[in-house]
Amino acid sequence: MVKAKNIYLLGSLLLMTAVLVFNGCAVKTSGAVRDDSSLTGVSDELAPTGDYTGPKLRVGVVNFQNRTPSKHMGIGEAAADILGTILQKTGRFIIIPQQDVASILDQQAMGASGAINPATAAKMGKVLGLNAMVTGAITAYSEAEEGSDYLVYQKKKQIARVTVDYRIVDTTTGIQMVADSGQGVYEKKTGGALGLGSKSSYDADLRDGALRDALTKAMVNMLPQFERQEWSGRIASIKGRTVYLNAGQKTGLKVGDLLMVQELGEEIIDPQTNVSLGRAPGPLKGELMVTGFFGNDGSVAIIKSGAGFKQNDLVKYK
Repeated sequence: MVKAKNIYLLGSLLLMTAVLVFNGCAVKTSGAVRDDSSLTGVSDELAPTGDYTGPKLRVGVVNFQNRTPSKHMGIGEAAADILGTILQKTGRFIIIPQQDVASILDQQAMGASGAINPATAAKMGKVLGLNAMVTGAITAYSEAEEGSDYLVYQKKKQIARVTVDYRIVDTTTGIQMVADSGQGVYEKKTGGALGLGSKSSYDADLRDGALRDALTKAMVNMLPQFERQEWSGRIASIKGRTVYLNAGQKTGLKVGDLLMVQELGEEIIDPQTNVSLGRAPGPLKGELMVTGFFGNDGSVAIIKSGAGFKQNDLVKYK
């Protein structure tokens, strides 16, 4: 009887020792991220197009609207930040800071609604020198959690899913270039000792991972639309026969480049709806040649032919 009791106590002691040892080891990895990946297999970023040497489009990204019932704080701003980063990394765009875009939208009383009509787009193009604007909305967002317990060890997996609507608007004509939607999925796995950090909690990385997945796939669809858009800059100032432009080396202009000057066309109003349809192409005025650069991203040009140039006239490649 005594012997059996001693064996029982010894077994209990060994089991408790094993638990403590296991826990001691688990503490070192408690809550550690074991995997952090997209489920859909899309890379986090588009590879920079190193062979691209053309002019870079100036793009403004508007904070996305949050139309989800959950009303996750900051998800619209996060979407705009992530998309701006993805666009920048392609090497084809100059992204205008969100605060500059938001300031103009606030002046136009458009900041809250996020609606971009042709008149607003034209204003943005004129003030910030934009070629295009991207806006959109988060229409669905969800998180799910799965987990398993193994004696004293626990594994957790969080999965986030998001649906994003987006639009690209040409700021010169006010015409909507594309309107589409995309979905993103992202998962994160954690593991640790029970009660020592394995419990999953809200993580902005999870949200941002799903957004990045959706917006990277969206960018694959956006690029062909951007490639079809004609680049244009603006005349910033004129001094005699010297013309100063709002685009320079960062944009991709080179000394010796020949540029056409075109007047902004008339705004066309739909007679039935009284809504602006955008601007018609204006008349060509002449030709400039780039001779140098100044400031952050400006260039100097001389008049090769033509007359009647004005501030805010468009400049385009021949």
